[in-house]
Amino acid sequence: MSDVTITIIGAGAVGTSLGLALKQLNDPPHLIGHDKNPDHTRQAMKMGAFDRADWNLIRACEEADLIILAIPMAGIRPTLEAIAADLKPDAVISDTAQTKAAIVRMAQTLLPDTVHFVGGNPIVSPAGSGPQHARADLFQRTLYCLTPAPTVAPEAVKLLEDMVGLIGATPFYLDPVEHDGMVGGVAGLPTLLSLTLMRSLSAAPNWREMRRLAGGLFEQVSAGAAGDPDSLAEAFVQDRANTLRWLQTALQTLQTLQKMVEGEETELLAQWIEEAVTARFDWQQDFAERRLSELAPKSERVKKRSMLKDMFGFGRR
Repeated sequence: MSDVTITIIGAGAVGTSLGLALKQLNDPPHLIGHDKNPDHTRQAMKMGAFDRADWNLIRACEEADLIILAIPMAGIRPTLEAIAADLKPDAVISDTAQTKAAIVRMAQTLLPDTVHFVGGNPIVSPAGSGPQHARADLFQRTLYCLTPAPTVAPEAVKLLEDMVGLIGATPFYLDPVEHDGMVGGVAGLPTLLSLTLMRSLSAAPNWREMRRLAGGLFEQVSAGAAGDPDSLAEAFVQDRANTLRWLQTALQTLQTLQKMVEGEETELLAQWIEEAVTARFDWQQDFAERRLSELAPKSERVKKRSMLKDMFGFGRR
C-alpha cells in the first residue's frame, strides 16, 4: 500500500487518530496531512500520524487516491470548492461530520462526476479536539457510519468499508436522512440542551458566585457547549427539521416533568426517574464495553492488508 496516497484534511483528534491507526498496518499507505493550524500538523507529524504535512491544500489533495475531511462542517464547502478542479480521476472523498444529508447533497453539487463521495461519521469520543488527544486505537470496536448516496459507485463504497475494517471499526450503513434523524437525538439534542443550560445559568445575576459551586455533574451536562460556533449553527439550520423535532420532544418531556413536580406526584416522578436512570445505565454499560458495534449489520472483514490497495483505480479497470 506504500504507493497509495491518503490525504487527511484536519489534524485534530479524529484526523490524527485516523493517521495513527493507518500507520499501524503492516504495509501502510502514504499519508499526507493538512490543517489550517500549522501547530496541529507539526504535532501530528511528531506523533508519527503522517509521512508528510503540506500547508497548501491543493497540493495536499491533487495526488491523493482517498481524501478524508476530518474538519468541522463549516469548513467542508470551502474545502470542496477549493479542491474540486484538481482531484485525480476516481479519487474517493469522505468526511467525519455528524450531519450527512446536507453534505452529501453539497458533494453532489460541487464535485466532478469523475470523483466519488461517501459520507462518513465515526462514532468515537476522543478526550479533546486537538491532536494531543489522538490515539491509534480510537476506532477499535466502534461503529463507523457510512452514508453513500444511491448513485455512488459500489467500488467506492467498498473502499471505505475496507478502510473502516482496517482501523478496527464496524461499518454501519445508513441512509443520510435516516442517519441525521437519529444523530439529531443523540448528538444534536444534547448539544442544544448544554447550550441552553449555559445560556440560562450564565445570564443569572448571581452567575459569578453560582459557578464556584459547579462540580463534576455540571461539567458533564454542559460538555456539549463546545466546538466551532459556525459549524454548530450551520448544522442546526441545515438539519432544521430534525432540530425542531427533537426540541419539541424535549419541550414536551420538560412539560411532563413540570406537571409532576407542581402536582407533587412523588411516586410517579420516582418511576419516571427510574426509567431514565435504567436506560442510561444500560447504554453506558454497552458503550463502556464497546458492545454497541455488535448491533451493526456484519460485513465481511478485510482478508488481507493489500485489498485496500487493490481497490484504487477501479474506474479504470
